[in-house]
Amino acid sequence: MPEPPRGPERDARIPPGSADYSAALADATLYKQGALSFAELQARVLARGLPPHPLGDAYLMVSPPPPPPGVIFSPLVMPYDWARTWGEIAMTLFAGDLTREEYERLHAAAHPDCPR
Repeated sequence: MPEPPRGPERDARIPPGSADYSAALADATLYKQGALSFAELQARVLARGLPPHPLGDAYLMVSPPPPPPGVIFSPLVMPYDWARTWGEIAMTLFAGDLTREEYERLHAAAHPDCPR
């Protein structure tokens, strides 16, 4: 899939070849910096109304296999099928702006019926 144009709204930490999760990353970064409380972050996450990934949110936590020789792996590359799903919030965990506990709390609030 071709790389979307990089505008000022796309976070520079997101590598080429990744779907865009800049909005979720911006909120998580503000939270990590102390500019948002957890309650404010949760309200923003819930307002997005992101549905579970079609393969289930547990799929988002599966470790990928090592890439073939010569292929560089970046945990900040979000697959395109994660866009507009809970995968955008999972990426903020992988970016280091949320702890696993914070991620789980947000996930429980957003998808209370989702298996964990």
